[in-house]
Amino acid sequence: MTQAAPVSISASAAGGAPRKHVTVVGAGLVGLASALWLQEFGHEVVVVDPSPPLGEEPWRHAASYGNACTFAPHGVVPVSIPGLAWQVPGMLLDVTGPLAINWRYLPRLAPWLRAFLRAGREAEVNRIAGTLAALLNHADAGWQPLFELASAKHLLRRKGCLYLYKTEAEYAAGEYGNRLRERHGVRLTRLDAAEVRDLEPNVAPLYHAGVLYDDAYTIHSPRQMGEAFARAFQAKGGKFVKGCATGLGSTRTRLEFSVDGVRHSTEHIVVAAGAFSGSLASQLGDRVLLDTERGYHVMFPHAAELVQRPVCFVRHGFYMTPMADGLRAAGTVEFGGLSAAPNKVRSDVIRSEVGRLLPAAGTAGKTWMGFRPSMPDSLPVIGDSPATSNVTYAFGHGHLGLTLAGVTGRLVAELVSGRPPHVDITQLRIDRFHRWGGRRKIA
Repeated sequence: MTQAAPVSISASAAGGAPRKHVTVVGAGLVGLASALWLQEFGHEVVVVDPSPPLGEEPWRHAASYGNACTFAPHGVVPVSIPGLAWQVPGMLLDVTGPLAINWRYLPRLAPWLRAFLRAGREAEVNRIAGTLAALLNHADAGWQPLFELASAKHLLRRKGCLYLYKTEAEYAAGEYGNRLRERHGVRLTRLDAAEVRDLEPNVAPLYHAGVLYDDAYTIHSPRQMGEAFARAFQAKGGKFVKGCATGLGSTRTRLEFSVDGVRHSTEHIVVAAGAFSGSLASQLGDRVLLDTERGYHVMFPHAAELVQRPVCFVRHGFYMTPMADGLRAAGTVEFGGLSAAPNKVRSDVIRSEVGRLLPAAGTAGKTWMGFRPSMPDSLPVIGDSPATSNVTYAFGHGHLGLTLAGVTGRLVAELVSGRPPHVDITQLRIDRFHRWGGRRKIA
């Protein structure tokens, strides 16, 4: 995939848009990138979040804290693809699988699930892949100026991302996605077992073949990245307000919200609260077919040197990524909502599978569970509210939150500044699904 060239922040921010007081709700990577781009476009910015990336244990419950640390330009393939519908009964029965549904949550998930399965039709997959490819083409250009600004380029590791297939049949099934990727310009290298072993000799030879996504890169520490961006934001006059934003509403001239009982007002609100954005949107008069994918990670503190890049056994649905504080085994998808307790069985499965796939990994350390904000069509929500003026949405990125945060932030800044977005976001509007029934609205 040919990436758009990075744009100088000062050049992209030049122009005569009036300065606004903007409140960003959410301090994950999407919120931080939006805040930084908004500042560069000349706006005064406040970020509201219950756990901003500062202090002893920031972001603990945010998806940005526990992600797989991978910038994935190969992410053009949506989660729902042809044939997935036949796997739903198995998802209900197997709580340990890479894609699982908590059956108690199924009634609430049903509208989302119907839309999800419709998104897996061939024509829809092609449409979605084209929209994702357009975003991904600008993803790196959205990030690089921010890494420069935050003096955080030392956190980048450019060695690609390796997918492994255990059997010839698995590899053949994976060709559907890889051919789709190639049609959209993704660079990839198909590898036989010997070539995989040369790249990653410490991985147990439990594979038939692999695919290396050449342009992928990793963030050595998402925590350090978040802290660097937070410091850059503050250095330019940005402020954090710690707490939950509630009671969002509008008056004739301002938008209002409360934080811990204190009423605030602002000229413009950006909702970038990840999986928690749905309730905020409803307060502003917009319904959205948003749900959450509960993702898990397990840390192996003494195993960072065992692999050189993210390694994903496709059958198991998680990445093993080397990073600053160890090897992080992160991923899987569990549909179970925001309120249920973590499912310890899923962490246990990751722990035991890493022991088989990477025998020298040693003793596991901390485990974590977080919430990926997920739309049925694997496309984020980026755009202005149709119900309330001076509200912009930026959430629902699913597995691509880290990858797409930079370009999303720039799009947000363009919208707030009244400029045409540099990427077509027609397919990303919040009202593209009816909340009840999941039918896609046609532009």
